[in-house]
Amino acid sequence: MRILAFVFLVLLLASAFLGLYLFRPFIQYPQPARLTCLDASAGRFEPLGAPAEIYGLGLSYAGHIAESPGLYDPQTGPPVFRKRPHVVGSGEEIVYPSREVLLTGARQVDPDHAEFLGALFPEIPALLDYEVEIGLRVLEPISVVDLERPDYAPPVGYFVANDVTARILLGMAPTIGATVDYLAEGKSLPGFLPVGEQMWIPSHSIADGWLCVELRTEVNGEVRQSASSSDIILGPRRILAGVAERQGLTGFQVGDWIITGTPPGVAAQVPGWLQRALVLVDPPAETKLDFMIGGAASNPAYLRPGDIVTVSAGILGSKTSRVVH
Repeated sequence: MRILAFVFLVLLLASAFLGLYLFRPFIQYPQPARLTCLDASAGRFEPLGAPAEIYGLGLSYAGHIAESPGLYDPQTGPPVFRKRPHVVGSGEEIVYPSREVLLTGARQVDPDHAEFLGALFPEIPALLDYEVEIGLRVLEPISVVDLERPDYAPPVGYFVANDVTARILLGMAPTIGATVDYLAEGKSLPGFLPVGEQMWIPSHSIADGWLCVELRTEVNGEVRQSASSSDIILGPRRILAGVAERQGLTGFQVGDWIITGTPPGVAAQVPGWLQRALVLVDPPAETKLDFMIGGAASNPAYLRPGDIVTVSAGILGSKTSRVVH
């Protein structure tokens, strides 16, 4: 399998050369949205409660788009996925997923493909990653008609979340087009969404208003992520509209959660030239997995059992979890 990884690297380098000089416009990094920062002193706290449905957004921060593996499409915007309810746990512990748990996630998308990969790889590391994010909780029913109005301020509460991800699931995707489905599984394993216990509700809703706070992740006391939430490329109205469109929804119900994406600083960082090469080559899953597994040991940023992860978001507070076997 190591020979495949070497061939893959050669193809990537060749494709990167073509991508840089022939397909330069392919990746157009967006700029942060022009949003109005909400007054953090004008609001109240309430218990968060359990979710109805959970939706997630990827690549919604300008800085994170520049470090991530080419899933951002300027035509459609950030990828959107649904998360299963079992992702929400106590948050005190994050169980490091076993090989079988990872393959079970892959079976949710394509059972035959998962069995094929399982037969090839006796060892499959999770490549466990952290993502500090702001979550939104819907407070009143919202229709897509509401979201079409530029002056509409969605009634939402804000909370802090850690959108834990098993990055190896992305490598299991047989094609680039299937990556979002596998990304959803990598973010939907049991207990993979530690959240704060409270949400903050602004006293006055403002169209294109947004809670501007420092988003921060520490792993064993080391700062890994530190950025302003104002780096986000979409406001709440457009976030909800995008989720509704991509998921085929007519609206949202009270209690729905939307996990809105993370700023830069995650463990899995992919330079721009490699993003272009991946899209151009679109290598098979077995080649990607071999390449990712071979490089996993050289990246100490991935989470391992024993690590303590704390995510925080200003007035929303913090959430600390320990990675366990």
